[in-house]
Amino acid sequence: MERKQKINCEIDSISDDLKAMARYLYENPETAMTERKGCAYIVAYLRKQGFQVEENYLGMETAFKAIKRSGKGPRLAFLAEYDALPEIGHACGHHMIAAMSCGAAVGLAEVLDTLGGEVAVFGTPAEETGEGKVFLTERGAFCGYDLALMLHPASVTTLCPKLIGIGGIDFHFTGKAAHAGSAPFDGINALDAVVLFYVGVSTLRQQLKDGTRIHGIVLKGGSAANVIPDQGTLRLEIRSEEQTYFDEVVQKVILCAKGAATATGCELSYDWFEPVCKGMKHNGVLRDVVKAVMAELGDCEDIPEDGGSSDVGNVSWELPTLEPQYRIFEKPCMAHNIAFAKNSMLPYGMERMVKGARILALTGLRFLEDSALVEAAWEEFRRKG
Repeated sequence: MERKQKINCEIDSISDDLKAMARYLYENPETAMTERKGCAYIVAYLRKQGFQVEENYLGMETAFKAIKRSGKGPRLAFLAEYDALPEIGHACGHHMIAAMSCGAAVGLAEVLDTLGGEVAVFGTPAEETGEGKVFLTERGAFCGYDLALMLHPASVTTLCPKLIGIGGIDFHFTGKAAHAGSAPFDGINALDAVVLFYVGVSTLRQQLKDGTRIHGIVLKGGSAANVIPDQGTLRLEIRSEEQTYFDEVVQKVILCAKGAATATGCELSYDWFEPVCKGMKHNGVLRDVVKAVMAELGDCEDIPEDGGSSDVGNVSWELPTLEPQYRIFEKPCMAHNIAFAKNSMLPYGMERMVKGARILALTGLRFLEDSALVEAAWEEFRRKG
């Protein structure tokens, strides 16, 4: 039996398992860093399929790494997500991401003995807060792997969705309290620093490149109108399409904060309240391979779409990474909406999910069979810097 046929037969045989996994995660939604039930379910399934599993991976409680290997060959990492959104559950489709990545790994593992190489599933929690993959990449989780692969459920199929960098900073201004009526001259107004800083950022926006976003809220600015506030905090999120430009914008914003502190006499400190999720470094070699696989299976759609931000961007700066958005609905349905979660569990969505696992597995097969493709992906990766 040829390899492609073996993979297809294996995915057919586990299709009910994948649907059951998606349903379990859907019915037991867990938010970022609390995905204990979901993680345990996935780990138990992969162990049953003969994978060696390391739990509490790199010290992250709900992360794991599961591997199967046979001799020398390319090392492929399938990325599984399984955290849900507060209140609305799996309205971003992470229950399906986990099932597709696990299904792809199990299917591809069926032909490892004839090819050589390694198939791994990385359990990456907390995508919604940007913690999981950032934590794992910073600790070298993907060192030595050749490619990272996943699919993300969506309303339309987009092979290279635009994922832009994002990071969040809290800026704290410390002044000196004083009675606003009798002795305002004895105070140093931290709220004034916040206001000047906000105005400075608003002025900065007109000189930023298209696609750059800065948005924020005042977290602290005093508690009584008759007291000069001695504490003020402005929370900002910064987004940019280009990672190097993101870093440049951050420095411009910090200069605005320093100027406001100097003008008012306040002290300034700042810290990241959320990790930096980098913009996606897309890979044309991976795109072309998955496009060819999808075409063979009758999926030729590729509609350009923005995809927001995701911690998979950080992985894409470590090794060639694939994360197309993949249509799972008969009719358009926006993510982060309760209808997205409900409609994902309809029969059409479940069948598309199984097909997604098949697409991922057959994409991985192309690279296991042809190491020159792996090298081509890396050549492009290095060229993009």
